[in-house]
Amino acid sequence: MQIVIILLIFTILISFIVFSIRLKWWLKDISYEYPRVLMYHMVSKHLPKNKSKFNRLRVEPKEFEKQIKWLSKNGFKSYFVREISDDLPPKSVIITFDDGYKDNLTNALPILQKYGFKATIFIVCNRFDKNWATDKDLKKSSDELNNEEMLSDEDVKKLLESGLIEIGSHTLNHANLPSLSYKDKQNEILNSKLEIEKKFGITCESFAYPFGFYDKESMRLAKESGYKFSVTTNNDVLKNRYSNYEIPRIMISGRGNILHFILKIKKGRSR
Repeated sequence: MQIVIILLIFTILISFIVFSIRLKWWLKDISYEYPRVLMYHMVSKHLPKNKSKFNRLRVEPKEFEKQIKWLSKNGFKSYFVREISDDLPPKSVIITFDDGYKDNLTNALPILQKYGFKATIFIVCNRFDKNWATDKDLKKSSDELNNEEMLSDEDVKKLLESGLIEIGSHTLNHANLPSLSYKDKQNEILNSKLEIEKKFGITCESFAYPFGFYDKESMRLAKESGYKFSVTTNNDVLKNRYSNYEIPRIMISGRGNILHFILKIKKGRSR
């Protein structure tokens, strides 16, 4: 019996240590005067664990609603990426989605509409190409992501018509920008903007670096192409020291629950 009790205590202790390391709950809260830019991908149900490497990119609809409801209840106001400025009030949140998945329309938008929250969606222009998604770890095409249903051009128009969605660019081909030549890099950054503007009759002012990979040349080309802001995957709140072309974001993982989300918002960290 004593051995069982010892093992139970040991298990609880290890679980607490893992929880603490992962969430860093003891860290001081970061002031809400600094905007939180949140990074999502999909709002959809998880696939079976043995069939998915990317459930971390899938926030289930019920969890997404809990998150938006918590933000609304606690006095947060949402903005588009293009609305970022030094004058944003405390408790400002900028919700972003990468790639352009169909569920951004079918699952995320109704929840955003319910609570009156805005979001910016960064679309890959050639997202209909079944080889658009590359697994950055394996450095090869990702069948799991390539098989996801993507937003059609008509879907994008519906999103824009809602008044709650800004459309930004995520390049033509979800390209690893630092690995490209200057000419190819310029093509991905500039021509994706021009294509979005021509198709949807809007001004595309916001850009997201695929995989979060970028270099000084990518930043310069984003600015020269006419974008006002570029977002990264750097893990932080939006402080004055950040360039408009190096905006940090907090990744919201599909593996977390509402407690994880609240701690990320309060601590201003993904991990």
